Amino acid sequence: MSSIGSVIIVGGGASGLHVARLLAQQKKVVDVTLVDRQDYFDWSVASPRMLAEPENIERDTYVMPTAKVLEHIGKRKDRSNHTKFVQGAVRTISPKSVTLDSGKVLEADAIVIAIGGQYGNGSIWKPLPSHTTKEARIKAFKDLHNKAAKAQGIVVAGAGHAGVEVAGELKAALPNVEVTLVGRVLARSSTEFQRRVKKNLELMGVILQDGHVDVDTPDNNRRVTTREGHTISEVDLVLKATGFSFAGDQLADETLRNDVSKRGQFDCRPTLQLKSCDSVFAVGDIVVVPKGKYSDVKGIYHAQATAATVANNVVAFLQKSKPLEDFGWSSEPIEMPVMTTLSRKVTIAEMGMPHFMVNFMGRMFKGKNYFANLERKNFGYGKTW
Repeated sequence: MSSIGSVIIVGGGASGLHVARLLAQQKKVVDVTLVDRQDYFDWSVASPRMLAEPENIERDTYVMPTAKVLEHIGKRKDRSNHTKFVQGAVRTISPKSVTLDSGKVLEADAIVIAIGGQYGNGSIWKPLPSHTTKEARIKAFKDLHNKAAKAQGIVVAGAGHAGVEVAGELKAALPNVEVTLVGRVLARSSTEFQRRVKKNLELMGVILQDGHVDVDTPDNNRRVTTREGHTISEVDLVLKATGFSFAGDQLADETLRNDVSKRGQFDCRPTLQLKSCDSVFAVGDIVVVPKGKYSDVKGIYHAQATAATVANNVVAFLQKSKPLEDFGWSSEPIEMPVMTTLSRKVTIAEMGMPHFMVNFMGRMFKGKNYFANLERKNFGYGKTW
């Protein structure tokens, strides 16, 4: 089968792999090369559980071999010879090429940027640059879990979805450790959903504190003082779920730099092409959300939605046969459906249905292992790995 063109996908997370999957399913054949510094796909949504139960990371398939995932993706449409993986850190992204740290240059007709973002201050809720192998990733969680288990008090800074779930999972795993969650709980969710999550956190014994934490470690007296002046005593460890940042400014070459925002994200046209470059597309969290619009706070859903638009538009761009489609940004905050897991036994859900029903569904689907058991077959579990 002859190809209509070639694409390099930079980033092997949820958005990058979904673009690869959708391109492999297209009627027209596209040569796809996915590049990532890691040799595994990290199920980052489960990072709170990885911290609470690091001994179960492999059993629950929170780390999946990227090469084998892509082999499965290619096999589904007999595109194995057109879908490949290159492990390596990307140094520079250009309109039609990618340069690796090794100096190797990969060329293609189109580039898809799917690098996502990172939490600041060394937080491991997403893989750090040093976590290039699954062994390094698992060891990092085991080391942090052991440190948390020896603590008397832990402060979790940031009460978005990551912070809330980290606080709940930690308290469930280490009930004798005092866990204080600092921040406005799930600020982008409905008032009723916030109330239910707060209630369950407090029932578990998590201490809730409004405010902001600007420090990475407690002071010499084991105290943490919030920006607002509240002091938390007997703290041994600060875990930060704040400061989400992006590296677009570090990777874009001079021809793409004008499309990078101050936060390091990429400014895109409605087609998710960079504003000044037809051949470069962006997906997932790395895309600047237009003013007055909203993205889905559930990162995987946003990744999949943007990936669908980009995959179709890449094919249209390569064929030069039809207009590209616009991505459908939401004009209102997306509050449902949402599930927040605090432990294997506690998941709070909001789906426009009776609470007892959706909470049960949440425990069955997300509470067990953050959807991994439902999704892993789509990534080749039991077939290519």
